[in-house]
Amino acid sequence: MTTLFVAAGGGGDSVGVLLGRRVLDPEAEGPALITTCAWERLRVDPLPGPRPVEGFSGLGSVGGLAVEVLPNSDTIPSGRSMLPRVTAEVDARIFLHDFNDGVRGLTQQLRALATAVDADRLLVVDVGGDIVSTGTEPGLLSPLADSITLAAALSTGLSTSLAVLGPGADAELSEDDVIARLNQVGGRHEGNITLPDVKPIRPILTWHPTEASALVAAAALGARGAVEMRRGRRPTPLTEIGAEVWLIKTPRLEDFPLALAVAHTEHLDQARRILATLAVDEIAYEEDKAGRLRATVEAHPKHVSTIAAEAIGKGATHITTRRLLEQLNVAALDDDPVRGQLAASSSRFAGLWDLVGLDSARSD
Repeated sequence: MTTLFVAAGGGGDSVGVLLGRRVLDPEAEGPALITTCAWERLRVDPLPGPRPVEGFSGLGSVGGLAVEVLPNSDTIPSGRSMLPRVTAEVDARIFLHDFNDGVRGLTQQLRALATAVDADRLLVVDVGGDIVSTGTEPGLLSPLADSITLAAALSTGLSTSLAVLGPGADAELSEDDVIARLNQVGGRHEGNITLPDVKPIRPILTWHPTEASALVAAAALGARGAVEMRRGRRPTPLTEIGAEVWLIKTPRLEDFPLALAVAHTEHLDQARRILATLAVDEIAYEEDKAGRLRATVEAHPKHVSTIAAEAIGKGATHITTRRLLEQLNVAALDDDPVRGQLAASSSRFAGLWDLVGLDSARSD
C-alpha cells in the first residue's frame, strides 16, 4: 500500500509528516510522498492567505501535473517559500495543492495526484490538533486550511485516515481539549516520536520557522517547560504529550463540524466566509497584520535579552524561532544585527531557544 501524506495546514505540517512517518507508516520504503498547500504565514511569505500553485515557478511534472516542488522551484516574486529548501534537504517528494476552487477543487487535485504517484491511501497529518476543533474553542486561530483539506480528503473516495502529532503543540486547543476530542471521534494513541525520528530533520529545524513541529521535536528530545510562541499568547506547555502520535483510522466527515460546513464549497472565499461565521477569519487577521508590518519600522528594535526576559516573566522557558523573528522584526536569524546577538547562545533543542541562554546574551 502506497501512502500519500496530506499536510493539513501547510507551513510546518510537511515537516511534521517526516517526524511522524515511522509511527504512521512503519513499513514504508523510499522517499515520503507529501502534498501540502503553500501557506507559510507572514514572516516567510508577506502575501496573506494560501499561495496558489500558479504562484510558483519551476515546478516538476508528475503524471502530467506541474505540482512537484524541486530544489530550484521558487515563488513569484522569488524567495517566499521554505518548501524548495525542505525538498533539497530531506528524503521526500513534496507536491503542491491549493484551495482556489474550494473543497470540490481540492478533491479533484488529490484524486489526480494520488493516481499520478500510484497511491491508494491518503493520510492527513495535522501537528497540534486544531483540526479536530468544533469551532467553539476560544483559542482557535487557524481552521481554514485544516477544514478544507480534511473535507476534500474524505470526499475523494480513497481510503483516508487522520493523524494528529503533539496534541496542543500549535498553541490553539489545549492538550486536554485535543485528546478529549480525539477520543470522541475514534482516535487512539498510536505511538511516540523518538530521537531517531528527529535526527534526520534536526538540521531543518535550525532554520525553518515552524513552531508546532519544533515543539514536537523538542518534546521527543526530552525538553520540558513552556514555550513562547507567535502572537505572544500564554506560553504553551512542553510535556511528554508533545511527542505523541494519535490516529483516527476511519474518520467520518460528520464528526468534524467545520470540515462538514465547507464540504460543498467551490471557491476559497466561499469557505472563508463560512468559517468566519462559525469560528474565525484568519485571512482577515493576516491582511491586517500585513498592513501593520508594512507600516511599522521600529527605530530601536528589542535586544534578544530583553525579549527573553519578557518571556521568562510570562512563565516561559523556551521561545520559538518564529517568535524571535516576530519580536525582532527581521526576516531571518542570520541577519547581521541578530547574528551578533545570538553568537553566545545556542538552540539546545532543535527549533527552540533556551530563554536563560538568550537572557544572558549581551550586545557587541
